Amino acid sequence: MAKPIVVTATGDALITRRMPDYPDELFRRLVGLIRSADVAFTNMEMTLSYYEGSPVVESGGMNLSAEPGVARDLRRMGFNLTAFANNHTLNYGEHGCLETLRVLREVDFVCAGAGRHLDEARSPAYLETAAGRVGLVACASTFAKGQEAGAQRPDTPGRPGLNPQRFDTLYVVDQEHYDAVKRIAELTGAEKWRQWRIWMGFGKPPKREGEFIFAERSFIIGDRFEIRTEPNEDDLAGNLRSVRIAREMSDLTLVSIHAHEPKDEMWKPADFIVEFAHACIDAGADMVIGHGPHMLRGLEIYKGKPIFYSLGNFIFQYEYLQRIPADDYMTMSADPSMTPPEVFRLVSQNDTRSFPAEPRYWETVLPLCTFAGRELSAIELHPVTLGPGASWPQRGTPRLAEPRHGEEILRWMAELSAAYGTVIDIVDGVGRVRL
Repeated sequence: MAKPIVVTATGDALITRRMPDYPDELFRRLVGLIRSADVAFTNMEMTLSYYEGSPVVESGGMNLSAEPGVARDLRRMGFNLTAFANNHTLNYGEHGCLETLRVLREVDFVCAGAGRHLDEARSPAYLETAAGRVGLVACASTFAKGQEAGAQRPDTPGRPGLNPQRFDTLYVVDQEHYDAVKRIAELTGAEKWRQWRIWMGFGKPPKREGEFIFAERSFIIGDRFEIRTEPNEDDLAGNLRSVRIAREMSDLTLVSIHAHEPKDEMWKPADFIVEFAHACIDAGADMVIGHGPHMLRGLEIYKGKPIFYSLGNFIFQYEYLQRIPADDYMTMSADPSMTPPEVFRLVSQNDTRSFPAEPRYWETVLPLCTFAGRELSAIELHPVTLGPGASWPQRGTPRLAEPRHGEEILRWMAELSAAYGTVIDIVDGVGRVRL
């Protein structure tokens, strides 16, 4: 019989503080579950250069950095596999990116999704376990332009950065509004300058018949108003190639994607994310792990393989950053004389808006997925809380949820997953997925 492999996975580890071995039972039981798995994945949502390097203007919210020791803490908790492709990969420039990769290698933390150039960032990483060899391909769709890794050429070096999975956004409108957009572009002169850039060789013509580009946005005619997204074909081809390589060279193949983009609600993935996840499984992936929107999204079982569209936050300690770069003060409309705690109080208006005001940012599940060879045989979902409503500095650190709160989390996950035909039974405080 095929040897079983147990995989657990989390969403974002936005860890800014050292993580000691807390003595309370709920934390210890959570760590016990992580350590019980052969493969324990988390998304590294931090640069580990301890503020060394140059902070970037487009930081994906704010520039994040932590001391390298947090990587050792995550390893001690049981994590052995991570992705470093997200909107914070380049927060402290190329130095911060490469230093983070160095730190992860130093503590034997297998990592995919970033590198010195595109080939390195896109290549699968492999975790050797007693249960089998596991391959990981990691990418991101949410990042600022220029933070994606660049390809090498025979005569020029590549660029350090993340493995991209870009996407195209189409604004679907009716004929009347389509004509109005074209008229605005023509009367303002925007269309003339767009055509001039194409003539000069620097602009790109539309990809699709009937597509009209205005203000760097693509408009098409459709039956109803909506925002439609499609995966970038070149990135998709490159990532699927890596999936196929990983399939050949591992006993189990995982794909990670960091994607904030919603459909019409934050807990619903954009169209391209669904298309990307399905394509990865079609190419040989056994499990797709999504993260990015900082909250849960549903679970789909596609062709017998699990797709977690987002596992939300696992560690969420952004409020404890010790330093905030000058550009971030401007982004958050904060007086430069403010201390970091004062800035975060300002942003949340004393916890009445933003992340502190929405409990779903502070709740998640820890899955335990059991594979017999490549066949999925069981999924357990354990509810986890990061302390919504708790005071500083109590929130942001994960623990198993108390029974009543845990059932609320599992019911929400069941509701999100029902949209994909997934049924989750709640038995003794654990979600059990019907396969």
